[in-house]
Amino acid sequence: MTLIAREYRPRKRDRRSAIIGFTMLEVLVVMVMIGILAAINAPSWVGFANNQKLNAAQSQALSTLRLAQSNAKRTQIMWQATFRNTPNVSQYAVHQSPPSTMTKEYWDNLPWQNFDGGVRIVDNTEDQPRTTFTKLTAVPEPDIYRVQFESQGNPNGLGEMGRITFVGGSGDRKKCVIISTLLGSMRQAENSGCNQ
Repeated sequence: MTLIAREYRPRKRDRRSAIIGFTMLEVLVVMVMIGILAAINAPSWVGFANNQKLNAAQSQALSTLRLAQSNAKRTQIMWQATFRNTPNVSQYAVHQSPPSTMTKEYWDNLPWQNFDGGVRIVDNTEDQPRTTFTKLTAVPEPDIYRVQFESQGNPNGLGEMGRITFVGGSGDRKKCVIISTLLGSMRQAENSGCNQ
């Protein structure tokens, strides 16, 4: 068997095909297309993000109220869920009902937790649906909304029934948690459903 060796010759290449990359015009066209798509989708993305923050605040408020209710049943003493707006963020806390004398230090030292940024509790002086929980105005600023639960898990009187309402950054959508019965039943609603 004879092997025939062929001489290897590189082919001549076209000079233009050796240059790999994009032209400036191609890059600009792609960037303009990306910009147009981003401009079209930005409002829906902002709305989606605000809705997710409102959902999280609504769920957290419901969990907070249920925790205060279950703590009252478990310990057989009165517990309270407390909410407030600070200048930067809305907050919540679960704690035993306070003593008859309360100072600014007492309120500042509660185990406050923050809701997501951009979510605010609708004040009881704003348009419906607004927060209707008991508002404590004798305490130092900011005003505090509270719900107390007795040892059986019931709200502490008719004044404790009502709702807490949240609004997002855009202000067009509202979500709430409602305590609707003397037994402490809770439900969630949004927009006009909060008024029922």
